[in-house]
Parts: sequence; structure tokens; C-alpha cells
Amino acid sequence: MILALLNPVSPGTPGAPTLATTAAGTLLEVLAWLTFLGLGIALSVIDARSRRLPNRLVALLTAGGLIFFTSAAIVEQNLPALWRALAGLGISFAIYLVISLAARGGLGAGDVKLAAPVGLYLGWLGWEALVWGIVLAFVVGGMAGLALAARKRRIRGLTVPFGPFMLAGVALTATAMTLGMGV
Repeated sequence: MILALLNPVSPGTPGAPTLATTAAGTLLEVLAWLTFLGLGIALSVIDARSRRLPNRLVALLTAGGLIFFTSAAIVEQNLPALWRALAGLGISFAIYLVISLAARGGLGAGDVKLAAPVGLYLGWLGWEALVWGIVLAFVVGGMAGLALAARKRRIRGLTVPFGPFMLAGVALTATAMTLGMGV
């Protein structure tokens, strides 16, 4: 859906998708984003309450994105978007893994695992979206952490679940791009 809106192909272009394939690709992208919405809300609530990101839900989010985006890329004949999404998955995972190892407990293993579907969804939107989605997670999460620290009047020993901010970074970036605001 988002790619069809952002990158329209003229019908006279050889190899251009037909109305039926465009509709099918759009439906598949919508299903991917509905999967993100449903599981993203569930993961955010669980992480906020228990400071845990269940592996099964993270795996389901990743699998859903892979299935729907792969199908959309094939139907829309847009394999570069799929390769970018897969690269985004790996890049995001690597960034969060390095941060987790460097921060020694600043990010949990669940956050590192969640970075894979976060990168997949952001990568589907584009390279700029990948960068902004990751940056927004840290900006929004940092602001929330500072607000919480000010409220509790301490920083030492304060933990903030980061999963909701990672997912918010994706949602904010996708919304900005869909509305044509760029990021």
C-alpha cells in the first residue's frame, strides 16, 4: 500500500503491475502492517508491564512481516524493496546487538531480538525510514526515561522498557511517510 502510493508506476510501462496485481500487493502490505499493529500493541503492553518481550510474539511479528512483504514484493515485482527490508532486518539487529554489548545491560536480549522485525518493517519503507525509525526510538525513549527519572528523582537503578519505544519509532516513521511528511 505504502509503496503503491509513494511510487506509482504508469500503466504503459513494460512490466508495470496491473490493477489486479497492484491491489493484491496493496492488500498484502496492509496485512503486514495490521500484523505489526496488533502484535506491536501486544508487545508494548507486555513489555511495559513485565519488562519482557515474549519470543513467540517477536517471532510471529517477524514471520508475518516476512511472509506478507515477500508475497507483496513478488506480486508487485518489487524485489529491491524485499532485499532492502531483509538488509534492514540485519542492520537493525546488528546495531542493537552492538549497543546491548557496549551498554552492558542497557538493552535486554528481547530488545535485540525485537530489532529484527523493527528493521524489516522500516527497511520495507526505505533506507531513510530505517535510520529515522531507529533514531526516533532512542529520542522518544530517552525523553521518557528523563521524564521518569525527574519524577522519581533518581536515575541510578531506573529501568525503562525499551520495546514500546522501538515499536513507536516504526509507527511514527511509517505514519510520517504515509502522510507524505517525509522523515
